[in-house]
Formats: sequence, C-alpha cells, structure tokens
Amino acid sequence: MTSKLAVPPMESAVPAASRLVALDAARGLAVLGMIVAHVGVTRDLSWGDPGSWLSIANGRSSILFATLAGISIALMSGRQHPPAGQQLVTVRLRILVRAFVLFALGGLLTALGTDISVILQTYALLFACCLQFLTWTPRRLLLLAAAWAVIAPVVTVWLTHVIPDGCERSAENCSGAQITDLAVFGDYPGVVWMTFALTGLALGRSDLSAVTVRIRMLTAGVPLMLLGYGGGWLASSRGDVNASDWAQLRTAEPHSGTTFEIAGSLGFALTVLAVLLFTADRLRPLLFPIAAVGSVPLTAYAAHIVAIWVLGDSVPESDGNALLVVFLVLTVAAATIWVSTFGRGPLERLVTGISARAVRSN
Repeated sequence: MTSKLAVPPMESAVPAASRLVALDAARGLAVLGMIVAHVGVTRDLSWGDPGSWLSIANGRSSILFATLAGISIALMSGRQHPPAGQQLVTVRLRILVRAFVLFALGGLLTALGTDISVILQTYALLFACCLQFLTWTPRRLLLLAAAWAVIAPVVTVWLTHVIPDGCERSAENCSGAQITDLAVFGDYPGVVWMTFALTGLALGRSDLSAVTVRIRMLTAGVPLMLLGYGGGWLASSRGDVNASDWAQLRTAEPHSGTTFEIAGSLGFALTVLAVLLFTADRLRPLLFPIAAVGSVPLTAYAAHIVAIWVLGDSVPESDGNALLVVFLVLTVAAATIWVSTFGRGPLERLVTGISARAVRSN
C-alpha cells in the first residue's frame, strides 16, 4: 500500500506469473468467503471457539473482493503506467461498459429474490466512480482513501436521514436498486466502499513484484486490523451502539460501514494479499484450485446465487453446514476443471467481449 517504489538492484521480486496467481488466489478466497457468508451457519466470532471461525468470512470477504476490484481496474488501465490521451478515453470507455454489464447482471441476480445482498451493482458503481482517478499516483490515492475512511461513514449516516431508502418505499421494486440506494443503503454502501476501491487502485499502480511493497502492505495491514477491530471493541463497550444511527459508528461489526470496520477489514485484506504474494511461488500447486475460482470469479459468484435460488427452502436448517461443504467442494472442483479445460469463464468472456466490441465500434 505504497506509491510507486524504486526497488534496489539486488532486491528479489516475485515473478509476474506468481503475482497473478496470488491475486487470483485472493479473489478465489473472497468468492469462497462470500459463499460461506451466504450458505454457512455461523455464530458470533470467538477466538476460543474454533467452531465460530467461519464468521471471519462475514464482511471481510466482500471487502477483500472490493479491494481487488481496484487492483483489477489498475491492471486494465496500464498497471504502473496510467494511460493518457486517446488511450485514456478508450480505457475509460472499456471500464464503463464493464460497469454497465455488471450492473445489469447484478440486477438480474437480485431479481431472483434469494434475500442475498448482491454485491455486483455496488461493484459496478465502484468501477464507474474510479474512472476519475485513473491518472492519480498511488500516494494521492492512498491519502484520499485514508481521508475518505474517516469522512464517508459520517456522510453516509447523515445521508440516510436525508435520502429515503428506495427499498423501504417499495419493497416489491427493491430489485431495481436506484443509484442513491446503492451509494448509501444496504450492506455495500458505495460511498463507504470507495475507500476499498481507491486502496486497491493504489496497490495496482504500485509494483507488487517488489519485496518492499509487499513488506509495507504487511506492516500496514496488521496494525490496521489491531486499530480497527481493537478500537471498535473499546468504543462499542462504552454505551449502547444501537441507541442511534450515530452511536453505531462506534462498532467494527461486519457491514456496519464504520471507520473501525474499514480499518480492520482493509487491514485484513492487505495482510491476506501480502501473505499470498510472499508465498504464491512456493505454494502454487496448493493454491491452484483456489486461484481457479479467482480466475472465474463472476461465473462462480453468479452460479452460487442461482444455485441458492434453485434450492429455495428445500434444505432444512438441521443440515448445519453440510450444504456449505457441498457448495465449496463443487465450486472449487468445477472452477478447477473449467479453467484447466477452457480457461476464462463464460461470464468473464461475456463481459470482456461486450466491452471490447464497444471500444471497437467507438
């Protein structure tokens, strides 16, 4: 999580292939974590209770996914060398078209009525909002992200008192989420989640092959986790956090959208990314199945929501996490077979094809 760094001549670096494996593995973990959050039977996290550790996936997986969205935007727009001139126009168009396709797909998945908070429409909103920051340096992006992590939660609470929630106005039409609803309400309020996209964009603009960058990601990630989760625990222990919307800013609970949650979960995302970048080269065979899921994240994510819709209420709650195990095993197995046989996933091909045609026809 640094600006573009000059790496000393004798410093080792992660090969490009290992770097991509690490990013795919992180994306795979994020997708699998969201499946855990949607399908798994979890209880409040307690480090002394291993059975509660599944709840780590709640909130943190989607935030890791959003941070990786920023990295993806950087990879699509020149990595460490931002585009300029006509190339910048072309890149912005390609990303904007991707955002429209993701928004439409998110609407279709939401319309299935599975009661799952689909992240894809907020994901699309983040893509569109990042267009103005494609030429910014990593340092500027990180400074903005840090400031926004403090400002955005307060702004969001204020906006909830100013803007009525569209889903509350018309529960039957909630599948067609308005932009204001995506920006302010729900589990993934775009105003808050821009922090993760901006941080990811800064990471993608940095040299992830450099050992220095990975060390700084790790040394930033761990303190952020301690500050966010520790600070949230201390603040929430003083008074009732449910007393008002403003009082809820003192917690670090998943999907609370507070500064404490932003710091803690962003620290978690940075730590996961740094560890994977450090270990991807040596653990590539072990990571391959998870990286396969991360190679087809859109397909895997959409498939699990469709599967939940198909199953409906046919699975009794007494099954515990048996259904979760089936979902995880099938997702990993299907992704591994597909990637080994066909490469890119069907929805990934669709999004890439539509955006490529839009750019060619422009």
